[in-house]
Amino acid sequence: MKSEEDIKFGALLKEQGHQAADNPWFTQRVLNRLPERESSVRWVWWAICAVAAVICCLCWWWLIDSRDYTVLTVRDMADYAIMSVVTLVLIWQSISVTFSRE
Repeated sequence: MKSEEDIKFGALLKEQGHQAADNPWFTQRVLNRLPERESSVRWVWWAICAVAAVICCLCWWWLIDSRDYTVLTVRDMADYAIMSVVTLVLIWQSISVTFSRE
């Protein structure tokens, strides 16, 4: 919400403010010197990594909680290997998103 003073000040600037001369190169030169904006893809990627981390933690909890540890089968070893690889890839992707410059 704008106050009356803000509206009056805006009108005063429009009426009496100095306008820069038109220069077709001004915009491009200024834009070339500005720092790059942070990509919105980075935030989407963080959200995907966060959801994947929660799912990964739930899968690890289910994997550890549902096993009978009196007998270790080949399937158990395969499940642990697959979950380990998925967890490492998730960690690697999270780190690469943190340090990447898009």
